[in-house]
Amino acid sequence: MLISTTSELENTCEELIAKKPKFIAVDTEFIRNNLIYYPKLSLIQISYGEKSFIVDALVPEIDLSFIKKIMLNQGITKVFHSCRQDIESLLTVFKCIPTPIFDTQVAAMFCHYYHDFIGYSKVVEQYQGIALDKIKTKNSDWLRRPLSEDQLDYAVNDVVHLYDLYQILCNKLEENNRMGWFQEEMESTVDINKYLHSPKDAWKRIKFNYEVNPRLILTVKAVSEWQETLAQRYNMNRNKIINNAVIADFIEKNVEHVDEILDDLKRNTKNIKDADLLEFVNIFNENERNWMQQNNTLSSNYDKSVLDILSIILDSKCKESNISRKLVSSKDELTGSISGQTDKLFKGWRYDFFGRSVESFLNTSSKFEISAVKSANNITKIQSNLVENNCC
Repeated sequence: MLISTTSELENTCEELIAKKPKFIAVDTEFIRNNLIYYPKLSLIQISYGEKSFIVDALVPEIDLSFIKKIMLNQGITKVFHSCRQDIESLLTVFKCIPTPIFDTQVAAMFCHYYHDFIGYSKVVEQYQGIALDKIKTKNSDWLRRPLSEDQLDYAVNDVVHLYDLYQILCNKLEENNRMGWFQEEMESTVDINKYLHSPKDAWKRIKFNYEVNPRLILTVKAVSEWQETLAQRYNMNRNKIINNAVIADFIEKNVEHVDEILDDLKRNTKNIKDADLLEFVNIFNENERNWMQQNNTLSSNYDKSVLDILSIILDSKCKESNISRKLVSSKDELTGSISGQTDKLFKGWRYDFFGRSVESFLNTSSKFEISAVKSANNITKIQSNLVENNCC
């Protein structure tokens, strides 16, 4: 059912609320192309079991406040899969985050070891035995009207299967005694600060060797902050301001002085105002002042061998416990934890799962014993145990 008028939407939402569902499945379709910064919301799909419908968010006069009321209803859990981009697209319209949320990707990763973030179709196939055809609409133009039947079928089928997946994963979380951990993660997910993309954190997206001269990291931080600031201001794709590869190349070229960087920016940017280029100088100077105050704390202050050991142990523990490694800690997050730049691993469920052991290990009050064990089917597994260090 495609809804394209305010009266249809009001009636459908009133009917949904009257049913008092405990949860609904939600998905969105949006466009984030190589021209714009913010996603353009196209469709909102909802299923509450008895009924599924699609809302055309591009209709100029449609009043989406009826959907917003449902999204903020604390008595209805909103079920998404990999909710981050859906939340970002809804945020552009509603200026707030749906709550409460149940993310089936996170739930599945609490119950099974995956090498990477698990996609929706794979979860549906694993837990429901249904193979979804994603090929037809993989590169679909969700801004085009009218929508094709294939597009509408794809959009509505996603929430139908998502609705059924909710209870399966709820049961799985309960079986694994991980509902508390999961709920803690969901509380973190609805923190609006996670979706605001602070320009000061933009440098973390740039791929480069972190063990370089700290002055060059200063260059990356300043340029990426400037890039993000302008991208948000003008709703332009970041790479239309300046390409990420150009930012990383500053390190290869050993560019660290503001005048050199400014010359490079002039050569590698188009249609950028002089005032915007001057703004870069202010951003660079502020970053330089902060860097000097920190007294080069950006340099490495951890033993890489310790990182390698803890990374192996974490991966082993995740496999043994049937929980996805990427959910616990990425390599960068583990590096930040042992070097004192972040405390993510030392609070909440992550602390209970692995952070407490890392803390003991780093404080030298304990040590890890690591052993390789071959199973009956000749597969070698790494096992680790934290033991007290009795050495004087």
